Amino acid sequence: MFGNIQTKSVLRKVSVASPAPSKNTYKSSSAPPAPTIVKKKPSSSALAQAPRGSTPQPRKAAPSKITNGTSKQALVRKAVKRKASTPPPQWDSSDSDGSESDLSFDSARKRIRSSASSVDPARILVDRARSWQGPAAEFPLGHSAHLVAADPKCQPAFREEVATKVELQYPSNSQREKFYLADSTESDGYKSIEDIQETVKFVCANYLSPAEAAKASDEDRGFERRLTRAFKGSEGDPQEYRKVIEEYNELIEKRVKDGTVEKVLAAKHGLSFDWMKRILDQVYSRTVSPYVESLKEYQNGTDFVYGELLYALCSEMFKETGLRSDQVFVDLGSGVGNVVLQAALEIGCESWGCEIMKNPCDLADLQAKEFPQRARLWGLNVGKVKLLRGDFLETKELGEALKRADVVLVNNQAFGPNLNSKLVDRFLDLKDGAQVISLKSFKPDGLEISERNVNDPRHLLKVRKLEYFSNRVSWTDAPGNYYIATKDPTNLIRFQNGLAKGRRG
Repeated sequence: MFGNIQTKSVLRKVSVASPAPSKNTYKSSSAPPAPTIVKKKPSSSALAQAPRGSTPQPRKAAPSKITNGTSKQALVRKAVKRKASTPPPQWDSSDSDGSESDLSFDSARKRIRSSASSVDPARILVDRARSWQGPAAEFPLGHSAHLVAADPKCQPAFREEVATKVELQYPSNSQREKFYLADSTESDGYKSIEDIQETVKFVCANYLSPAEAAKASDEDRGFERRLTRAFKGSEGDPQEYRKVIEEYNELIEKRVKDGTVEKVLAAKHGLSFDWMKRILDQVYSRTVSPYVESLKEYQNGTDFVYGELLYALCSEMFKETGLRSDQVFVDLGSGVGNVVLQAALEIGCESWGCEIMKNPCDLADLQAKEFPQRARLWGLNVGKVKLLRGDFLETKELGEALKRADVVLVNNQAFGPNLNSKLVDRFLDLKDGAQVISLKSFKPDGLEISERNVNDPRHLLKVRKLEYFSNRVSWTDAPGNYYIATKDPTNLIRFQNGLAKGRRG
């Protein structure tokens, strides 16, 4: 986010050397060619030490060599010793009626943060705009398989010559997402195995009846546990892994068709923090991650600097301001659009952003395309998103949004005094009661109203100083402060009335 602005509307002032995101990043639902992710024959010890399971982190994408086809011999090497599969739980129609108590369900979900990231009783979480019956809908989607096929650092997750392809059912009447069972060799690279298993975990915990969710999430025989066992160590079993995924797909598709998923989701009014994070991580990994190096090409010491507020801090800010689904959120200097998308998903509100730097804008466009499709996969109703390119001091469309805004975010950590002063003037258009979140205060401590400075617009702001914990921003691990300024003319009006009364004698 840090980024924007000059007083004149001079767009893309900073020259960028890196290529723009490829148009192939956002593809149709058709599967890419099967990657011949052919790896060197590793030792068992090397396989055991290979990094797995980190949240997808940004990296540059490069084309990988692709071919079609795979043989049975390539799918499973003879040298691989298979482990006995875990007995699957038995499913029947009675499991969907929710007759068992919530207690067993809660205990089965103890690894998932259960508290909602935002509780708004008026929010409608279920997607009512789409049909939950009939043929599965097809729409453009950034499939995991596309991401893996474009990255030469991705290698088969099992001891195979060619990565196995699978499809994963989401809790909606939509197409399945295509995956290759392949992980990046980089410790912070994309891991399709983690993506699959985390998705399965959150679907089972949040879209089934309590009784069925408890069974699907069981720590011994639940889907996630069985997938982990099938993948574990150098003796992973890709056939068992595919079998578990198919059983999961069959159950979720059945519960979508019989109305269980829609019914369960309709009773909810918010997402848990980790559930929200899972969805946003998927969007980011498929759009921003391959091109994240392009965000580092801006110079410190100017208003054109990039940095991100992380999920936890944004969630805290939303709670402190009381942001609701029927309100309007605006991010000035929105970067790649992360906070805008988080507000639309976590809160369900109308969410705006404006950014001037070309590279973040290009990546924001990719996220804006992927986000509604990803929300559709998860069966969720999210807030309207609008991302603008331009100077947030001059963009007319943004000016109209600011007049309706309830919460405005300005990551002004790297902004100079001149830009911060011009922003205060921009805040004159805000309605009374609107709140402005910033990393640096727009109103200095000790500023008092006097007859000499009565026209200073900063007197319209009532400021609260708050602390945030460590690991809340991208540019430092240290804790820090942020500020919430509420536009409130009460003190200024009181002072002006006192002046007028004194002059009348």
